[in-house]
Amino acid sequence: MVLKFLTFGSHNGGIHANYIDAAVRLANQVKELKLFDEIIVYTGNNLKEDTEFWNKHGEFILNNRRGFGYWLWKPYIIKKTMENMNEGDILLYLDGGCEFEIEEKEWLEYCIEKVKTDKIVITDTRDQLENKWNKMDLIEKLNMNDDKYLNTFQNAATMSMYYICKETRDLVNEWYDLCCDYHNIDDSPSIKKNLETFIEHRHDQSVFSLLIKKYGIYSDVKLDDNDDKCIKIYRNKNGQSMLEYYKNKKQFT
Repeated sequence: MVLKFLTFGSHNGGIHANYIDAAVRLANQVKELKLFDEIIVYTGNNLKEDTEFWNKHGEFILNNRRGFGYWLWKPYIIKKTMENMNEGDILLYLDGGCEFEIEEKEWLEYCIEKVKTDKIVITDTRDQLENKWNKMDLIEKLNMNDDKYLNTFQNAATMSMYYICKETRDLVNEWYDLCCDYHNIDDSPSIKKNLETFIEHRHDQSVFSLLIKKYGIYSDVKLDDNDDKCIKIYRNKNGQSMLEYYKNKKQFT
């Protein structure tokens, strides 16, 4: 069994796209865990050098700076990494703005054991319901206009752990394929009337969250255990850790 870690960062002058220093910082934190056989940091330049991907999506990415193309790259780099992995291997993806608390790595080790049986370990958005964060066109496309999906918390695409098998490969492939239809991830208005509760579409995360629920192959265990264990969602955009800052802040709040 091989364990791989994957993250992404890019300097392109756009919104939410200045995470390359953060990605390197995160990769160094992961290295300290001494759990992973390979640590991969994808960059915008890697995507540009991938001629098949860039010829297909480069114009869209450059014209849509938010998320470096509405985070279209995320399912793609997960998919590409999976293609170089064997059945039974494990892949952990984290956004570059996350941080690892090294002293709490036992929780991550527990998640690694859980993913072997549960196939996917993720986290959710705590209190944000699907009915607020998905355009109707996507909901209808996936045939998920049902309260049993829409009255549940949206899953976060910030972090995800995969046990490599046919089911997880199929899910990630479909995630990427759906994102290739840009209407599924961009801010263009829904053709079909949105729900009354709708606030905003959450791009690649909207696709990811609904698809995960459609497949039904994810653990009840959360990777970050509601931000209390090991992985912290700080959206730290720079190369300096903020762990001590948040520890000190927590003492006085």
